[in-house]
Amino acid sequence: MISSDAMLSLLKEVGALKEGHFKLASGRHSGHYVQVAQLSQYPARLMPLLQEARPALEALGPIDTVFFPAIGALPVGQLVGCALEKRAVFAERNAQNDMELRRGFEIREGENLLLVEDVITTGGTLFEIKKMAEAKNARILGVFCIINRSGSETWDGLPLVSLLNLQFPTYAPDDVPAALAAIPVYRPGTKTV
Repeated sequence: MISSDAMLSLLKEVGALKEGHFKLASGRHSGHYVQVAQLSQYPARLMPLLQEARPALEALGPIDTVFFPAIGALPVGQLVGCALEKRAVFAERNAQNDMELRRGFEIREGENLLLVEDVITTGGTLFEIKKMAEAKNARILGVFCIINRSGSETWDGLPLVSLLNLQFPTYAPDDVPAALAAIPVYRPGTKTV
């Protein structure tokens, strides 16, 4: 797979690696944010990276379906589905901010799933779709993300495959350093905290 240095270089080149004061979907604060959508806008550049990850993903077991949340993970999940030549299904938020399947999508009883996210810090949204999968007795073989900010090689006890493990400090809202607190906070992403 791509080296960490090459991946960081690519993220910088496409404007995906940002610096400032960010409130993450987890509610934590950080001086760095990776906007994977900036990379996803170049599918011809992302697809070869996903094809390089294919052997690691196939080693998880026989994947039937790639399952992911919309919005941020939507282009990534679709391309992972293409790279693996598998069905790709997404959940999206309703008016009450809960994840649900729409558009005629369904998780089939007992099927083998690969969960996909663009960036994982705490994996909050993944927990939401994991519950949906478990309600159908689906078997979750593992998780894939472009950027793993969690500091762990697993997520909720499941194998985690990523293109880049990236650790930037994050802070609880009441523990933000003064220098970071002095910068206006920006809330990227789509999840309501």
